[in-house]
Amino acid sequence: MAGSHRFHIDQDGHSITVQLNGSRNAVEVLVDGKVVAYRKGLGRDTSGLTAELPGDPPQPFRILLAPEAGAHGAPFCVMESAGTRYLMPLVPLGRPHRGAQHGPSPTRLIRRRLRRLMRRRARHR
Repeated sequence: MAGSHRFHIDQDGHSITVQLNGSRNAVEVLVDGKVVAYRKGLGRDTSGLTAELPGDPPQPFRILLAPEAGAHGAPFCVMESAGTRYLMPLVPLGRPHRGAQHGPSPTRLIRRRLRRLMRRRARHR
């Protein structure tokens, strides 16, 4: 389970996230942004972590991590709650926000280069 991966699912009005950190060989389970389970030193077999969803009464659930590589080389992550299993989808790490630009647009670069060229020509006259 090398590399870092994040899985996320919304269940029963709660946000459940599983984060794997391959460099530290650790897994943490977050419910509504709060760490509710942590495990260090995952083995080569299927690993499981148990936690509870807040409420009255609290609802226990279990996270199963299978080492078989799935999409993008990530392990499979399954949430088991009340006898039902839900496959947790992989979420890309560092996903850019919608509308975020990665550097200037090509049109802006062309305009900038044209301005520089015009300034150079004006200096040499």
